[in-house]
Amino acid sequence: MKNKWLNIILIICMIIMQRVVIQMSGYEVYQLPFASTLFIFDNPTSNLVQILYAYIPLPFVLFYFSGNAREITTGYGKLWLIRSYSRERLYLKNAILSAAKLACIVIGQTIIFLICDGTWNNLSSIKLIQVIVTYFVGVWALVQLQFLLELFMDASISNIFVNIFFVVSLIIGNNVLINRDLSRIGVMLFPNMLFGTRSGIIYQKNIYVRYETSIICVIILLVVLNIISIIKYKKTDIY
Repeated sequence: MKNKWLNIILIICMIIMQRVVIQMSGYEVYQLPFASTLFIFDNPTSNLVQILYAYIPLPFVLFYFSGNAREITTGYGKLWLIRSYSRERLYLKNAILSAAKLACIVIGQTIIFLICDGTWNNLSSIKLIQVIVTYFVGVWALVQLQFLLELFMDASISNIFVNIFFVVSLIIGNNVLINRDLSRIGVMLFPNMLFGTRSGIIYQKNIYVRYETSIICVIILLVVLNIISIIKYKKTDIY
């Protein structure tokens, strides 16, 4: 059984570590680089290093939400259903609670990165808001994807799958986002859209993605994931 408070402490430590390694890396990055900056370089090694920096806290964030499906398909879920909760209401309660917890994590991450950030290139207030919102929606989509997979498989396997999907998506994105004909694949691999330099928020001359397209695709995906999860949850045995 995992210790949620210990996991929160680990998340905070990893966010601080992410802040330190990005600041010491020597890369020229924008404000809130955890959500704004993931460049595509000609050097594969530099690309992998930046992906590693972007990835640092996410395994711990995803692990924090791992097992959410079990909470509403075992004793806890049965208790609420006995209290006349519909399955749809119980699912939405769980999803909204996850979103609220994730929002607290992202806000905390933002505060940590805003402290003494004078060495980074400034963004306008609008772009900062876009960067934070898109990052939050993207990570929430990862959390809900993990939840959906947990309805079909063990939570640990689901967690591993989502982590691999995140890293592989960014690696593939290094090649497809710079190709006008293949850039839509990068949008479909939505973890790329978590980062402002890849989602079109921050203009990059070698990346062919529009922000409007990327945010709409991620929101649609989030809605679809929730709809499929509700349908599957309604057919899942509660025990």
